[in-house]
Parts: sequence; C-alpha cells; structure tokens
Amino acid sequence: MPKIVVLDSSTIGRVSKDYWSTEKSDRDKAHVFLERMKELGIFIAFTWTHVSEIIRHGNTQVVRDRRKFLHNLPLIAWIRPYSNHWFPGSFVDVLLRELHAVVHASAGTFTEIVEEVRPKLWETGMGSEMFVDNDKFWSEIRFHSELARERDKYVASVARTDPGQMKNVKLADVSNIPIRPREERKTYTKQFVREIQEQIDRHGDKCFGYAREAAFDLANDAFLRTQCYVNDEESHRELLESLGVPPESVSSEMTIGEIGALGVYARQLSILANGLCPPMDLTIRDVPPDTLPSIVLDRELTEIQRKALRVSGSDLGDSSIVPLVLYSDGVEVDKRTHEFLSQIKYDGLSLDTIMRKFFRSSDYSLIPERFER
Repeated sequence: MPKIVVLDSSTIGRVSKDYWSTEKSDRDKAHVFLERMKELGIFIAFTWTHVSEIIRHGNTQVVRDRRKFLHNLPLIAWIRPYSNHWFPGSFVDVLLRELHAVVHASAGTFTEIVEEVRPKLWETGMGSEMFVDNDKFWSEIRFHSELARERDKYVASVARTDPGQMKNVKLADVSNIPIRPREERKTYTKQFVREIQEQIDRHGDKCFGYAREAAFDLANDAFLRTQCYVNDEESHRELLESLGVPPESVSSEMTIGEIGALGVYARQLSILANGLCPPMDLTIRDVPPDTLPSIVLDRELTEIQRKALRVSGSDLGDSSIVPLVLYSDGVEVDKRTHEFLSQIKYDGLSLDTIMRKFFRSSDYSLIPERFER
C-alpha cells in the first residue's frame, strides 16, 4: 500500500497560495514541501469534500490558481467510488465498501472490515489525471459546491436543536406527558417556531441566515406528523415501524434522542443497501448500528460536536473526512477535532486499535518530518 496522507483543505489552499506567490521564499517553501512528500512516497489524498471545499472559494482567480496547482501535483490519491467512476468519492463510498465487506465478504469485526476495504478504497495517480483542464466542468462543480455549503449550514444548525426539549426524555416517561388538544396545536405552532428559531440563533452556524424559515419548516413538519397522534403503545409501535426500527431494539429506558438516532441509522442503512451491487433489502436486524466502523466513529464525533455551544456547517465536512483515520497513514485535523478524536480514541469504543495517526499542523512544511520519523 502507498503512504496516503489526508491534508486539511485549508492547508492545501495555503500551499497553493505559496506555490503561486510573488515572493520567492513562499514559492520555495511550497516547492520544497511537494518535493519532500514525493521523495517520501507520500500521496496527498482527495475526497469529494476536499474538492468541494477547495473549489468554492469566492475569488475566481484563486480557484483557477488552485486548479492549476492541483493539476501539477506529482502524487495524489483519491477515494475510488463504489461505482468505479473516475471522480473522487465521498464518505458514502467508504460506507458502501464497508457494508459490501460485511454482506459479501463476511467481515465480522472492525479489523476485518478495515483489512477488506483499505486495499480497494484508494486510487492513485498524478494531479493531471484528476484535475483536468475543463472550465465548464469545474464551473459546474463549483456551483454545486456552493449549494452544498448552504445545505451543510442548514443541516448542522437544525440538527443542533431540541424541539420541545424531548431528546433526553425516556420512552417510559412519554406516556405520562399530556397530549395537547388538537384544537390548540395550531396556535402552539407559533410558539414552537419561536423556540426553534431561538435555538438556531443561539447554537447554529453563525453564517446561517435562514433561522426563521428553517424553524417554520421544522414546526410545520412536526405539526403535520402529529395531527392524528395518540399517546399509547399502539401509536408508539406504529411510529417505530415508520422509522424502520424493530420494537425489540427499543427499551423503555431509551431516550427519544437515542430512538431518533436508530431511526436515522435505519434510513441510512436502507439507502446504502439500495446502492450495493446488487441492491439489497437490509434492516437493523441484518446490520446492527455498531457494525460499520465509520458509522460508529461518525456517530461518536457528531454526538460530541452537537454538545458544543455553537455548531458549524463545516462540522459535516469534518465528519466526512475523519473516518479516513481508519484507512490512511495520517489525517490532518483542526484543534477542536483533534480533541474530539483523542476523546473517542481513549473512550474504549473498540476504535482505538484501528485508528491511525491524526495530527494538527501550524506549518505545512513540517508535515513531511512526521512521516519521515
């Protein structure tokens, strides 16, 4: 296996800036860095997230410079899409390969899954093979990347909310909560919107400018879903079935937040299974929530991120990169993510034995030394 290092998008941007700088010292620094990486046989890794973050800079000239810089890279690696398309794959492709390893290669442990997936996950080559000279193509990529950034702000901000303060309520206590009469629910929706908007303003992405619209959408969806809701065991069972959660997977001591997470996983698993070759129909019974290591790592990271006073749309980008700590020789992360990963590594979640190097770097020129040692 080649040595593969996943750099932060901001670091790649800094190297590109120095590479084209008018200052000779900056240019020399960038060229020496690339030469040292080449001498050590280190491939700089790319995913869809990297490409998206690099290409969506607001300055068109900066984007062009970055494209030319990436075109000139001597050694690059990228996630091979599960569909075997040539463009860099994403976190979804990692999950598809892990699921494939479980259902088609009978991989049963985290170690077995990683050993099965890693040799098939990476494609290697030169920058000129991936970052081709095609203005129209990259213009489309940039447009969709900008849309993705706004979507990430929305998702991160809304996911941080806790409408009605229900996430920590145990299922056993739900039956004791009085149900608001139907004729009062529509009036209460306005208060519900205000509550969600306040939470988004307080804890959401600082640059998210649609807190009221997002709050209204969430409240309206909740209102439509609960119009005919009755607080009894039969309704609870029907709700679990609609989420794709088997009743035997739920206990009375579980919280609403935990049950919701099971529902998210069930939906995620259904989508992934449909993307397998050939497509399959899989449920939580077939692939329990703690089966795929990247999902477990992502879940733990997301749980910590959501406890932060304020979230960011970039958290989703971090979550899509961090699982590569299982499949590369090193992943560069920021200070906050480094702290989160350190916490996960030493929390005894069976991930510590398969997690490889993750590191922070204030000076990219020192990165080669880490791997030379």
